[in-house]
Amino acid sequence: MLQPLIALLAMASLGATGGPTTQSRCTVESAAGPITVLRTEDCAELTRLRQEREALLQRLREVRGEGSATGGSGEEGTAEPPPPGGPVEARPPEERSAVTEELRALRQEVAELRQSLTEAEARRVPPAAPVQEARPEPAQEEKSEREKALELLRNTDVLTVENASPAERQVLGEVNVANRTQTGEVGFVLEPKVRVGTPWNVEFGAGAELQNLAGEQEGTTGAVSAFALGQLVDEKGAVPQVSLSGEVTSPQGDEGVSAEARVLATKTFGQTRLHGNVGYSARQDTADDYLLGLAADHPIGDRLLLQADAYYVNPLGEEDASVNASVGTSLRVGSAFVVTGAVGVNATADAVAPRLLFGLLGRI
Repeated sequence: MLQPLIALLAMASLGATGGPTTQSRCTVESAAGPITVLRTEDCAELTRLRQEREALLQRLREVRGEGSATGGSGEEGTAEPPPPGGPVEARPPEERSAVTEELRALRQEVAELRQSLTEAEARRVPPAAPVQEARPEPAQEEKSEREKALELLRNTDVLTVENASPAERQVLGEVNVANRTQTGEVGFVLEPKVRVGTPWNVEFGAGAELQNLAGEQEGTTGAVSAFALGQLVDEKGAVPQVSLSGEVTSPQGDEGVSAEARVLATKTFGQTRLHGNVGYSARQDTADDYLLGLAADHPIGDRLLLQADAYYVNPLGEEDASVNASVGTSLRVGSAFVVTGAVGVNATADAVAPRLLFGLLGRI
């Protein structure tokens, strides 16, 4: 009775477990043929490395735009054989040297594939534009004492033809005196003015003109004016410095409001500078006129400036045109004052008359 009962219990136990268990395992190739890996940790690492190798190869093909496999290694096409269904005891014995060699080769191949993929992806990314470091604006160099002295000398405008250089970062006071007007009328002429130089190559100014002409019954007349001078083109190479000036003057004597615009050009040749002026004056109650003029200046040291100008004024009405020429010198006194004197002639179709001019310029 006991033997049938024991057999029945054994069959029930076998049916409950579903038969003998099969352990997951993998294989490696050796000289003697496929070898089954028995160690669970070795099999897990082999499987992981093989999967990573396949993923890296696939990504590398995509990056390189290749439609077919490039053959990363001899193991690339090796498929995992299905685990044998026989009992565990029937597995071939594990050879540690073959397993170790397979693991070493897989580790090296995966490392090389990682490096190749990194380089391929880096080649695909366009190089970033180099970031340009913000360079600080170069500080404006401080002018030497000689440059400051020459700038003060050259800012005198006792002559009619002016230079194109606006005053820079300073305030200047000026008084000019002449025995004839710009067009040659005899009398006493006094012109005080104030000029303000800005850092933007623009000069502003305001002044007055007092006249006591010979034979005029009303005596002294006066007018006030405002002007601006702005640089348009800096001197560079063969291109001269070019500026534009404008002035508006209130009524004076028989003349109404007048306005004048000029284009001024200056070209430097060593220490010598040449100046050209083209101007047009529009007047309310008298004829308009235009002016064409040339001038030159040359410093001797940093205290003396030689200068000369010549200009032609042509009224558009019935009045006669005049040709004028002057030569003079400016002397710097101390570090803030310049005294100017000039002598010239005013020539019309009827006569030639002398013209004397004096000026005082000071830095305020």
